[in-house]
Amino acid sequence: MLFSAYERRNMRPLSQDLRQRIIAARERGAGTGEVCQRFGVSRKSVERFWKQHCLTGMCRPKQIGGYRRSRLEKHDQTLRQWIASEADLTLGELQRRCLDRLKVTIGITALWHRLEQLGLSYKKNDARRRARSSGC
Repeated sequence: MLFSAYERRNMRPLSQDLRQRIIAARERGAGTGEVCQRFGVSRKSVERFWKQHCLTGMCRPKQIGGYRRSRLEKHDQTLRQWIASEADLTLGELQRRCLDRLKVTIGITALWHRLEQLGLSYKKNDARRRARSSGC
């Protein structure tokens, strides 16, 4: 069964009850194909649930969404020092420094969000402002 990108984004994990029934069927000796037909799930899901159960003793869904930690979290002090010493750094320059000096690849938006969380200011791109007409 194929799903559109919209459907994949909005899919919920299978219920804990269904996962337990799948594992119970496998423990009774039912094959993967038989279990996936009986419960209407993919073969890959049955295999994944069974493997997780064998490794950890349980089969719980992973978290969907939520907070992701910044790659720069460990380098907050370094960011503060860079901006304190050179207040006119642009996001692009900070991004290059992160890659060159810290070996951290980060997007401009993620960098902006980290600076915002730290309450740090950075230089805006004055070149774009100058490109506009002066309004005369």
